[in-house]
Amino acid sequence: MASQTAPLKLDFVTLDVFTDTRFLGNPLAVVFIPAGTVISQETKQRVAREFNLSETVFLHTLDSEPNASSSTRRIDIFLTTAELPFAGHPTIGSTYLVLRHLGWTHVDTLLTKAGPIPIQALEDGAVRATIPQAVHIHKGTLGKVLDSASADVAAMIQAGLSDDEAVKSAELHAPVVDIVKGLSFSLVRLQSLEELARVSPKKLEFKKVPGLLDEGETVVFRYYYVVTDESRQPDGSRDWKIRTRSVEPGFEDPATGSAACALSSYLTITGRALEGANFSITQGVEMGRKSDIAIQAVAKEENGEIKIKGLYMGGKAVVVMNGSISARRRGGPCCRLVGSKKLKLSKANATQHIPTTITTHTPSCFAHVLSGEIPEEPVVSRKTGTVFEKRLILKYIEENGKEPGTDDELHPDDLLEIKTSRVVRPRPPNFTSLPSLLKAFQDEWDALVLESYNTKEQLARTREELATALYQHDAAVRVIARLTRERDEARAALSQVTVAPAGGSAANDAMAVDSDTLPEALVAHVEELQSQLTDGRKRRPVPKGWATSEEVASLQQTTITDLSVAHASSLAVQSNYAAIGGLDGKLDIWSIEAGKVERSLNIDEPVTATVWVGAKVTVATAKGSVKVFESGSETATFPSHAGAATGLALHPGKRILASVGADKSFVFYDLETSERVSRVFTDAALTACAFHPDGHLFAAGTQGGDIKVFHTTNGQEATSFALGSPVQAITFSENGFWFAASGKGQSTVVIFDLRKDGEAARAKELQTGDAQALAWDYSGQFLATAGSAGITVQQYTKKSKAWAEPLRSSVAGVALSWGESAKSLVTVNKDGVASVFEGAAIE
Repeated sequence: MASQTAPLKLDFVTLDVFTDTRFLGNPLAVVFIPAGTVISQETKQRVAREFNLSETVFLHTLDSEPNASSSTRRIDIFLTTAELPFAGHPTIGSTYLVLRHLGWTHVDTLLTKAGPIPIQALEDGAVRATIPQAVHIHKGTLGKVLDSASADVAAMIQAGLSDDEAVKSAELHAPVVDIVKGLSFSLVRLQSLEELARVSPKKLEFKKVPGLLDEGETVVFRYYYVVTDESRQPDGSRDWKIRTRSVEPGFEDPATGSAACALSSYLTITGRALEGANFSITQGVEMGRKSDIAIQAVAKEENGEIKIKGLYMGGKAVVVMNGSISARRRGGPCCRLVGSKKLKLSKANATQHIPTTITTHTPSCFAHVLSGEIPEEPVVSRKTGTVFEKRLILKYIEENGKEPGTDDELHPDDLLEIKTSRVVRPRPPNFTSLPSLLKAFQDEWDALVLESYNTKEQLARTREELATALYQHDAAVRVIARLTRERDEARAALSQVTVAPAGGSAANDAMAVDSDTLPEALVAHVEELQSQLTDGRKRRPVPKGWATSEEVASLQQTTITDLSVAHASSLAVQSNYAAIGGLDGKLDIWSIEAGKVERSLNIDEPVTATVWVGAKVTVATAKGSVKVFESGSETATFPSHAGAATGLALHPGKRILASVGADKSFVFYDLETSERVSRVFTDAALTACAFHPDGHLFAAGTQGGDIKVFHTTNGQEATSFALGSPVQAITFSENGFWFAASGKGQSTVVIFDLRKDGEAARAKELQTGDAQALAWDYSGQFLATAGSAGITVQQYTKKSKAWAEPLRSSVAGVALSWGESAKSLVTVNKDGVASVFEGAAIE
């Protein structure tokens, strides 16, 4: 798809983060990138260097902000020299700007290169973010490396250590801790604030120190700290108060959120704070920019090892300035700043898409417009015939390259001089005496007072209308909440009602009112198919010609098609065709081989899931319907769910279809007779589903974060697994005893073992980023994931019993499917762009 050119103007805001006082805390610039605008990495880097702050954020907005259609906003974080996958103070600053200053309270997630970050506003005026983390404590220290290093390496390490002996000793013993992959900190603990004040480090290139890191390449910064207080609360949780400094040669950071997270995680793990840990971290005191960072860490013990399960960072911020960045029409892709500032924004502006700017352009550029006087050296534009003062229009052309009031380019050669008589002009007659001047001032004052009165009157009416609307909204919310509660209670009671025959009955005569089981013919079909598939799986080898690890690693994006579907949500692949549904109520039939849409169907309801069975395409909708289409025509409709239908799954026998919904039920359909044959109610809203490859089990994910596994034949719950967040996707491995699941707001995919219970069932956690869709290949080797952070393929090698990642791509996706022999991947992103990943044959 062709990239769009940069706009003529990008608005920006600067904030002081981790403080509520201007000119304290850590400064941050946030540049707004409008929807549909593509800014190159090079341009973003130049803008970051122009601000010359520790970090600059680029916030990608949507059309017609505030736009409540999406609760996610993407941010890019840049140093003056490189892009970062994650940083703390840009995250908190962006959170404050979105939730507090702009008032976009519907936004609950910021999407970074390190993964999605859930955000929320706190009651005390602060904000909080759930920090993505992959905490790893490296075994090496500078001291250990120094003991066995060569002469050159030892000399390099010694040259990079502090001259102060106490600080130097602490630097040698400091552990190196990763907060996320690619970002590490050497945590230097000092004994007193006096030692902290003496910190003056020298340059040390950590990447050239062999043996310091366990594996991989990462950026390492030094973080000095002193624990000023440590206490234990009655509930067993622990509180730390800490003073810190982040210092490098020639630079000191007022507040380093990512380093604070790394330090908090390290102290939580080494202090075995399993009841919870709270950290109050103060930084920037020595440089006169005091910053207050709040961290909360939640840890858990697994197999004798302490792991961080939740990390939350909070703080306040304050807006300082705003303005705009203008792109030159000539001179390449670089940008320049137009001088502008704003010290305080009104509340009226706080809810707009981009704050109102007060731009102080060079006054002389507009003098010919403001004065209204006859030009001293008049010139006329060849293009519009407008007359200008020569010196002013030349200055304007030099700065803007266009004619005032238009977007037409203007060159000095386009100006024609006009000869005028040199007659001394008299002063305007209206302002030749004091009485006339006083009258003019009085008229202006009267007009200003009248305008102020009208504005106040309009404001009062608006306040009354707003108060009425808020009251009505609050009343409506209360009524809806009460009705929802009563509905759920009625459903729960109804699902437990039994009816006994007159004259009494035995317990086995009770009849369930709503939940029912499959007919006997389908039960026999399920059991017969299970027996066949289970026996065949034990002896089944990897099919001949199946993709190897090298072939999967070579997959590249080869086909890109812009579909008619907007806000794509689902994808199903059958042979060489893909059915792609969208929340706009459309369904595209896309030819993968031809790379074009061959047919578009109007579903008239937002599509949430898609399944292809033979020549029929079945879709689930947000209005609770399940619809079947064949040859472009609707052949069957099932109004099965009271709320949204959230997922579809096809039984291995291709005869039974299942749907799950927000009404806490799942429904089975017989595709041969086009009838609904079974419905089972559960105790939670269902979000995703999948059949076991043998067909005897059916798994459904819940809004509460559990995966419930049911017997297909009778709908009874067999077991349950805890994921911890609303389930987004479930898929079973062909090995028959593993399944993978991903949750909203999580940066990992969890592999569960059906043969185990509780925490022992969590066989593996894979660091994939936000995974909105999962697909396991037929051989059970490759697990593909798609999400806002990109596409990955995770490989399990049975021989070595180890996991690897042969493929990671930054191409975002909401759904994906394997192609033939796992030698291709078909994906679609939320904007309705379908892609095929293919690779060259490996000899």
